[in-house]
Amino acid sequence: MAIRKRTTKLLAKRHDLNYFKKGSPIRMWQWRLAGAALIAAVVWIIASSVHSAQAFSSGPISSSHAVFGQKCETCHKPVIEGASFLPVGFGSARKVPGSACESCHTVGLHHANQTVASKQCSTCHVEHVGAMHLAAAPVTGCTQCHANLEVKNVPATVATNIEGFTKGHPDFRVLRTASPELRDAAYGLKYNHAVHLKKDLTGPNNTKTTLQCSYCHQVEDPAGKDTAHSGRMANVSFERSCQSCHSLDFSTKVKEQAPHAEAAKALEFVRVKMAEAAPGDKAALVKAETILFRQKCALCHTVSNAGSLPGMVAAAPNAAAPTFSNARLLNASLETSAPIETPMIAPSHAPQRFFSAALFSHTAHNTVQCEECHTPALTSTSGKDNLMPNIAVCQKCHDGQSRPQGPALSSGHAESGCSLCHEYHETLKAELRTGTNDGHQPSFRIDQLSSK
Repeated sequence: MAIRKRTTKLLAKRHDLNYFKKGSPIRMWQWRLAGAALIAAVVWIIASSVHSAQAFSSGPISSSHAVFGQKCETCHKPVIEGASFLPVGFGSARKVPGSACESCHTVGLHHANQTVASKQCSTCHVEHVGAMHLAAAPVTGCTQCHANLEVKNVPATVATNIEGFTKGHPDFRVLRTASPELRDAAYGLKYNHAVHLKKDLTGPNNTKTTLQCSYCHQVEDPAGKDTAHSGRMANVSFERSCQSCHSLDFSTKVKEQAPHAEAAKALEFVRVKMAEAAPGDKAALVKAETILFRQKCALCHTVSNAGSLPGMVAAAPNAAAPTFSNARLLNASLETSAPIETPMIAPSHAPQRFFSAALFSHTAHNTVQCEECHTPALTSTSGKDNLMPNIAVCQKCHDGQSRPQGPALSSGHAESGCSLCHEYHETLKAELRTGTNDGHQPSFRIDQLSSK
């Protein structure tokens, strides 16, 4: 029997070669759906680029940049030159170069410029993480250099191994370097905190009162202050905080009090008022001058050149008035016309800012009692005592567990990022130029440092 042979050509003739050219209902709908999806995607990209860039945003921007929140092209530039036709924020086609930041922000010498590998601004200042303070750079942006600083041809005068606020950070400079001589020159005021914080003190009109810290120490008016300089403690005002208990009256013949001013002005005021109240009564004039300078002013200030004033014995607690200790000296001063030398009153030089190289806001700490941080004030008996809290006090709350970019932790773990207290965008030079630095000078320049 003959065997039938099937060749390739014979088999191919059994297939319809035009099969894929013929349409079918399923294939037709597949093409229609694919075309509709492609058109919708193109329309969405164009509409988003024209009207809003939120569709491409990786998250909300900081409050500092909210003014151009819908104009992504202000910061984001094409990676490829001439590729500006790509939609704003499309894929990875856009970047934020340092020049985009510097077009608005004028900065001088920057830490990143002094390291081996120069970095873009966005390396430390991360955007699209919410309405946070953009200057709050990650701790790693600082510790990548400060954890192991190398010095160029000069002895190191700063800590060279700081890995965080709770690891390697030295105690505050004002506590490490303040000598007794510096305190004498800085404060120049006699003050006893322990006495003033006792209960049931005799206040105005012989009323019993217990003083709180806030009676004398008050935060400055925030009007006109930026966020970096708000929350500062104002200088203590004699008129507001002291005069109600420590009056500057000098004679029962004069109802007015002497001004809290330079010695020459106070002396002139006393002489004018006594000339009106007791004309020609030299004894009353000398007594008034002595009461003011030797009793009132000397209570808080160091008074010198008062030797020409008659000496006086301090009055007993229930005495009606102080008595002069040297009657012969008093009579001699009345019989001669020699002018009495104006006493010199040492003013108070208590600095308004103790942490001149860092930022601190009392307003941000208003939920904390003053004595929790300034505990030595409860027992301080000298105006020369430095009552600033040391770093251990701050580390109780700022324990290094909370970072500027989160995540949020339970209460008791305050933020500990370097940028919380420190700034380095030419802040010092700007303060020296505007006279707001309180005379603090840098002891170590950034250009003397290098990093591995």
